[in-house]
Amino acid sequence: MGSQMMRRALPYLLAIAGVLACLWWSYSHGVSVTTTEWQGKWDKQARELAEAKTKALELVHEEERRRQRAIDEVRQHAEQQIARAEADAAAADAAADSMRDTAERLAARAGKCPSNSATAQSGAPAAEPSVVLADVLGRADARAGELAAAYDRSRAAGLACERAYDALLAGQVNP
Repeated sequence: MGSQMMRRALPYLLAIAGVLACLWWSYSHGVSVTTTEWQGKWDKQARELAEAKTKALELVHEEERRRQRAIDEVRQHAEQQIARAEADAAAADAAADSMRDTAERLAARAGKCPSNSATAQSGAPAAEPSVVLADVLGRADARAGELAAAYDRSRAAGLACERAYDALLAGQVNP
């Protein structure tokens, strides 16, 4: 009797096992399809993010190159201005040297000439004021040249700094 009951129940058990196998296969297939679909979406998003990152890096590098070119142009212009200022200062120094030489010669000549025609003899005290004046003028002129050269260099450097700052800000977007 037990084996007969087993024979009758066997087709039902096989049918139930078949249905369960079909359900398991359907579930596994659905999970596989869903996983594949989501993986495709994630891969697409990862590619889009990688492309966006590449574009952003290219933009950053281009902005960096633009800023460096602007700084290089400013530096070159400042170096030219400083070179012109130094050349002008050298020319002014040469002119000042010539003027000091002339002043010293005139002071020396003034010391040899009688300052008062009624005085028969010209002494050292008569020559001293002209020598002192020539010396003071020479020193004042030399110092003025030094100050002018320093001012020219400082001005060129300040203007270069300002242009560099403006060039850096030119590419920024105001928030």
